Amino acid sequence: MTTDTLTRSTGLIPLSHQDDPRRSLDDNALVEASRNAFPIVATRVAKRDRAGLAAGAATALLLGGITFWSMAGPEPQVKAPPARTVPPVKAAVPLTPGPAPVVPLTPAQETAIAQAPQTATVPHNAVDTAHAPVMVWDTSGAPEIATSAPSAPIAGAPAKVSAPQPLSENESFASRMGDAGTDVASATRIVDPANTVTQGTLIPAVLETAIDSDLPGYARAVVSSDVRSFDGSRVLVPRSSRLIGQYKSGLAAGQTRAYVMWTRLIRPDGVTVQLASPAIEYSGASGLTGEVNSHFMKRFGAAGLLSVIGGLGALVTGGTSLVLSGGSSAASVAAQRDAQIPPTIRIRQGQPIRVFTARDLNFSTIAGSIQP
Repeated sequence: MTTDTLTRSTGLIPLSHQDDPRRSLDDNALVEASRNAFPIVATRVAKRDRAGLAAGAATALLLGGITFWSMAGPEPQVKAPPARTVPPVKAAVPLTPGPAPVVPLTPAQETAIAQAPQTATVPHNAVDTAHAPVMVWDTSGAPEIATSAPSAPIAGAPAKVSAPQPLSENESFASRMGDAGTDVASATRIVDPANTVTQGTLIPAVLETAIDSDLPGYARAVVSSDVRSFDGSRVLVPRSSRLIGQYKSGLAAGQTRAYVMWTRLIRPDGVTVQLASPAIEYSGASGLTGEVNSHFMKRFGAAGLLSVIGGLGALVTGGTSLVLSGGSSAASVAAQRDAQIPPTIRIRQGQPIRVFTARDLNFSTIAGSIQP
């Protein structure tokens, strides 16, 4: 391709050998081009910047020292307010009621009073002294009665019963065992052993959902092998049956196992039965084990930090009891609050488990659809 063709196709005028800008560069330009340049923020810190940083640190330390010194100083004396003088209360003077006003009687009222029957008066000598309403009895010559003698019980009155003394733990256990009768359990035969999964049968399964005890929730598992009837003639719980259960949260301090209750079993053919049976480990231990998080730093981190701060404050101020008592009280409050955090148990998905059958499972109602 010629130069004229390139010029017509691109519209650019090619540079000649004499117009090359690199031929006009001197030695200093090449040195400047090969020098590594850095941004301003990456340059070395000047001495004035170090001085400013040191001044800021000194100011912070000075303010901290002033604060601790003010906290360690004696408390200001609070002046008691002046006592208020209460004027004496004058005693109330009782009011003497004046004479009641006399209302004059009308002539009609005077006539009615004059005509009222008069009460007959009996002379004093005419009263019968034998039937007087007051009788005098002289007990000066009678022997004295001992007041300390116990009074005879009144007929019909309830007798006093002394409260029974409380029994000790061993005495109450002996009394309870002595009074308990012997329970007699009658033996019965299983009605349909070919269609019954008896109590205590262990159903193997594998968890399909992970478990986190921070919040309560549901869990699901799948049966990993067939479970036969009591006589072994039929498969009543086939492999790949579903297990539905629930687990709770709010574990106690030091607890390392999660409690799961399986409530329902669903077979692949649609048959369902209520289980109400707990989950156990493959070894038979109750509950399921997993990764336990005791939240140690959450429970004791704040209390430890406050204790360190209180100790440092007391050390700086020369052991002042005010700062030490304040830090210890704050640490105790934080420890009491954070100590209530329960542990968290996390159980991974796919962990093998077992279900302890807590009741007899009767499949006789759907016996026609069960294959041997």
